[in-house]
Amino acid sequence: MGERGSAVVTGAGQGLGRAIATRLAADGFDIVALDVNAEPLASVAAEHGWRSAVVDVSDPAQTAAVADLAPDCTVLVNNAAIQRYRDLMTTTPQDMREILEINVMGPVLMAQALVPVIEANGGGSIVNLSSITSQSHAASTSLYPTSKAAINLLTEAMAVEFGARGIRVNAVGPGTVLTEGTSGHYGNEEARAAIARVLPIGRMGEPDDIANAVSFLCSSDASWVTGQVLFVDGGFSASQGQFFRLARKAPQ
Repeated sequence: MGERGSAVVTGAGQGLGRAIATRLAADGFDIVALDVNAEPLASVAAEHGWRSAVVDVSDPAQTAAVADLAPDCTVLVNNAAIQRYRDLMTTTPQDMREILEINVMGPVLMAQALVPVIEANGGGSIVNLSSITSQSHAASTSLYPTSKAAINLLTEAMAVEFGARGIRVNAVGPGTVLTEGTSGHYGNEEARAAIARVLPIGRMGEPDDIANAVSFLCSSDASWVTGQVLFVDGGFSASQGQFFRLARKAPQ
């Protein structure tokens, strides 16, 4: 058992989930890595010696079984999510169900499975992954931003309900972070450089930027922080005026 118990990370096979799990392992947690994709999960678990399981977070039976895999759990990171980039008029009922069941109900099911375990282990922390899109919508992104806005409110509800059980609940909202899953959305190097120029920090985010924020929220340094959404976005959410100034200067 790790000196700080175990951290259960969903969507840990690649991208943000892998970076978060790696950072929490460095912080002293044993990692329980979950992912619906068996191949990348098996690779990362074997590389690091992590406990792992193929889990669909929208399946109540599969999420309930995680409690037996992680009886020493003190941290839960709800990172697993899917994106469906379509306009609302062409979004299908299946798209709607999958986005809401995985992105919103998944964290609820994981909490139902692990909150009693975390409480029994003396308390701990839950971190949900939100998104800057919950605050700044773009056309044809469909229900993904809506699901992340729901995560923001769900985080507050969890914080209120679980606080008396010794569990803090916060969220991290990534901005434009380049991962395996997002690389196709940000175009080529020229397009990515253009995005970076708009940001006050002057660069796109990296998975470790998000992992560092999650690490803080799981640490004793955040012992009086709960019910918060921390946007880690290079200043994007604060730079709307800069965006419009650049847009006015763009060639017509």
